[in-house]
Amino acid sequence: MLSTGRMGDGEDPPHAHIHSASWGSRGNNQYTFQARNFDVYMHDFDDFLAIAAVGNDGNGGTANTVWSPSTFKNGIAVGASHSYGEDLTGGQLGPAYVASFSSRGPTRDGRMAPHVVAPGRYILSSGALPNRVGECDEGIPAPGQARGGLLSIQGTSMAAPVVAGTAALVWQYFVEGWYPNGRKGSGESIAPSGALVKALLLNGAQTNMKGIDNGKGNVAPVFPYDNTIGFGRIDLQKSLYIERWSDVQVKVWDRENITDGESVQYFVTIDKSNGCAFEQLSVTLVWMDPEVYLGCKECVVNDLDIIITRNESTDEVFYPNGRSSRDDTNNAERIVIADANDGDSFILNVTAFNLDSVTQQFALVATGCFGGFANNLDTSKNVFDNDDSLEKLSQELKKQRIIIITCSTLGAIVVIASLYLVYRRTRDHDSNDAMCRKWISFPCETRNSNQGCVAEIDNSTSGGNKSSGGGAKDEPCAETALQSSN
Repeated sequence: MLSTGRMGDGEDPPHAHIHSASWGSRGNNQYTFQARNFDVYMHDFDDFLAIAAVGNDGNGGTANTVWSPSTFKNGIAVGASHSYGEDLTGGQLGPAYVASFSSRGPTRDGRMAPHVVAPGRYILSSGALPNRVGECDEGIPAPGQARGGLLSIQGTSMAAPVVAGTAALVWQYFVEGWYPNGRKGSGESIAPSGALVKALLLNGAQTNMKGIDNGKGNVAPVFPYDNTIGFGRIDLQKSLYIERWSDVQVKVWDRENITDGESVQYFVTIDKSNGCAFEQLSVTLVWMDPEVYLGCKECVVNDLDIIITRNESTDEVFYPNGRSSRDDTNNAERIVIADANDGDSFILNVTAFNLDSVTQQFALVATGCFGGFANNLDTSKNVFDNDDSLEKLSQELKKQRIIIITCSTLGAIVVIASLYLVYRRTRDHDSNDAMCRKWISFPCETRNSNQGCVAEIDNSTSGGNKSSGGGAKDEPCAETALQSSN
């Protein structure tokens, strides 16, 4: 499967360098045979990078729900965030939010997963119609619907191809000679390693996500290097340098080798003289680790580490992945320094802490201001920092609650008024009955099968009525008086 598209003709090199896997073994969170096979291939063929969806079992925030093969070490495991504009449904929050279904890490042995997130709810794509020939687009379908040859669908299986396509752009950047000056053809054509492509995407990933959209305005928080977003959302503007059209410049060291116990140093200096205004320095180390036994509890075989010092001071040391010490669990390590000032010098120190082999190859990436030009694009109004969808949804839900409360109150008033009218009628009827008992003081002595209890009033021989207190003719009651003849 992994060799598909890899066999060139004669001296023609392999064409396929990126594999996108939108499938997995549901519920299998450990290092599996599938994960091992991916790692073997990426270790043996260093130009290759696999990208896999983590799965859709994240509802409720349950940890350890990422699926194999995204439990591999050497590829990129991808979670799903929200899309933007017409690809959102009613009540769905915007692009700065993670989809609630996106599976959570870590892997069973504690490695970070997912590594990044990308739009996966919803994604508009082509939809195959096997029973039709020459199907055409028939308009844009609503999110989650199909129309003609187009299909809108959600899932981490949609997010993984987004990352794969972005990885292909990184490949194109180096092959077409954009590096290092940010102009096409200005540099040498380079075939990057899979480790370098992965390092670039992880290095530029941004953590300015606002939370997990659990529906109805219920948002759970996310944090850098957590089990939901990992290194963050992919962002090419923070990953590659295109002159005057990106925020950062980039330095790369690819296919570097290190021996056990060795330390290698690299140096960068912040230079903002040409207008670059980016405030951070971001550095990422990635290596393709050898395969390990299935179900491993400590899965990294060759342990490399990176630390950074500023201005040769040992008092200010920076550690990777948000930690305060070395990371011996992951084979991708990033350090972000928020206040990289003009003129600051940094030492990037890579150490082979413990190797199972003679050497280990790695890729190292640094982004920041390295003498490049300012970005002509105004990114201050980007849809992530300015995502106000939660505020808008909260206002809409508040309006709905007001409407519901108003309608409920009016309904209660109507019910109370109706009950009061029934009560009044019942009371008036009871009052009439009392009057009837007052005017007819004789006991009910005769029960007629058709008329029920009937009051009997004696008549005099002359035909005149006998009554108590004014005579039967003044009675307000409806009872029928039986007359008896003398």
